[in-house]
Formats: sequence, C-alpha cells, structure tokens
Amino acid sequence: MKRILAWWRHYRLSISDPPILTLEGLFPLLLLSVLSLLALTFHFIRIQFSEAVDFSLDWNLFLSWIPLLLSFIAQTISKRFGKLPVWIAILSIVWLIFFPNAPYMITDLVHLSVDYGSNLTWHDVIMLFYYAQISLINGLVSLYWFHQTWNRTYSNSTGTVLLLASFPLGGFGVFLGRIQRWNSWDILHNPQNLLPNIIESAFNRTAILLSVEFGLLLGTLYLVLWGLLRFRIRDRFS
Repeated sequence: MKRILAWWRHYRLSISDPPILTLEGLFPLLLLSVLSLLALTFHFIRIQFSEAVDFSLDWNLFLSWIPLLLSFIAQTISKRFGKLPVWIAILSIVWLIFFPNAPYMITDLVHLSVDYGSNLTWHDVIMLFYYAQISLINGLVSLYWFHQTWNRTYSNSTGTVLLLASFPLGGFGVFLGRIQRWNSWDILHNPQNLLPNIIESAFNRTAILLSVEFGLLLGTLYLVLWGLLRFRIRDRFS
C-alpha cells in the first residue's frame, strides 16, 4: 500500500511514462462487453415474443463480471507496482468468492421447458447457452489473468497450485449456490449460518460430484484457452 501511495504522490503525467492501461489490455474487456450486450439482446427479443424467461439471467451475467474485473485490477496492479503479495492475496480471496458465479450459469439450463414445436423453445435454448457461454468465458479469462498474477507475485509452482485448487472450488461454489441457495455476499450477510453449512457440505455426495465434474470441465476449457494463447504468443515472437 505504501508503494502505491508513494507512486500516487509523486506521479507526474508524462508522454514517456508507460501507461497504466493500454488498449491492448482493455480489448478483452471491450470484446466481452459487446458479447454481454448481445446476450441481453437475446433476452430482449424473448420479451418481445412473450415474456422474460427469468431476469436472474441478467443478474447472474452481471455477477460473472465481478471476478473478471477483480482479476483485471489484480493483473494491472502486479504489472505496474511489482510484487504486492498481501494485496494480491486479498484480491484472490474476494475473487474466489465470486468466481463460481461464472460456471453457475451452466446450471440455468434447468429452466428450459421442452416443446419441439415451439419457436420459443429453440430461442430459449440458444439464449441460455449464449448466457452460459459468455459467463463461462468471463470466468476463464479471469482465471487466466489471476494465474499470471500468481506466477508474477509468488512463484510458478504456487501459481499452479492455486490454479488447480480453483477448479474444484469453483464447482463447490456452484453447489452452494444452486443446491444450497447461498449467495456470494452471504459470507458478509450471514456468515454464522454459511460457514457451518460449508463444512457440512464438504462431505455431501452431490457437492463432491459437482466439485469434481465442474472442476474437470473448468480444467479442460482452461487448458484449451491456455494452449491457444500460448501458441499465439509464440507465433508472434517467432
């Protein structure tokens, strides 16, 4: 914190200074913003057909942006100010609380009502999948940025351990949200009931199933994202 405050007191705007934010750094956020607006457009079209499926879709999409923005802040801080392990640890904990909101939207597919002769059915299938896809991408990008930040702040081995732990913890968070009906902010609003339930749920068979299977899903998709980005970076500098 002292390093950040000292930089702020002595900062003088200069063309030669490296910018804190660049267009290249903001591009993923801008792209995901456009995709999120497209998801809202799908829902708007649905309202014109009949009525809203469930406005919690829009709320859940918003919640998937919180871990993305937290990871963007953490990455920007670590790049600009170097190693700040305490601050990155705090941001990581807050990020982990909200991270399950990203894969959570996959479970919104349970809201589908199947009528093969209805146009609304097919629109809802595409719309719900689109919401889940954008939300999941938000989560994977946030995980990638935090993985880079952990490697930069601590070590590659620590970053790998934190990355691997994030996969099943994300699935466990989905269980707490979908099955137990807890929200991310309940850790502040109702911790006296939430924390005992977390301990009890750790031995629940459904919780273990969702932790493992969502962990495998997140791990597989992250491996694809990591591989594509790594090969892209290598090609650029080869």
